[in-house]
Amino acid sequence: AVGRLQEITALMQDLSGMAEGGAAMRFIVGRYGCGKSFFLHLVRTKAFDQKFVVADADFTPERKLSATDGQAVGTYRELMKNLSTKTMPTGNALPAILERWISDVQASLATGGTPPEPKAVEAKIVETANAMHELVHGYDFGTVLCAYYRGYLDGKEELKQDALRWLRGEFTTKTEAREKLGVRVIIDD
Repeated sequence: AVGRLQEITALMQDLSGMAEGGAAMRFIVGRYGCGKSFFLHLVRTKAFDQKFVVADADFTPERKLSATDGQAVGTYRELMKNLSTKTMPTGNALPAILERWISDVQASLATGGTPPEPKAVEAKIVETANAMHELVHGYDFGTVLCAYYRGYLDGKEELKQDALRWLRGEFTTKTEAREKLGVRVIIDD
């Protein structure tokens, strides 16, 4: 990190701003061997220390920010595959994040040590997701989260996996998503 004080300071300020509810985006560009990967690893470690969830993806001809032939959803899938936390730094942290969130919802609804009714947990999941109803796929997002919860609660691994597939953008047809999860949209470009 020698000679990178300005860059490190800027990214640490970005992390502080995000911790307070802000947003930031940075692109790290440079020639082969100039230290991009090392620098990103350093920032990733600092983000984990502050309990951030981290996702990364390299842009390639098959993965772009905007496209209409599967390249944009390819980037999204790569980001979801590489979703990481301090306890799961190598990726595939989405199931752990969802289960932690569900546990937090259950704990917030528990009274006097009594676990909440499953319907109350589903209602809270829907209420939380409804805050995003104006966003693209907001309603379907809540439906998929409830499906994951039902799979989690009933031990239905296939239902959980279908919900994860939808969240990762892995469904290729709306028909399949409707059959498996009852949603009418899929994540695409």
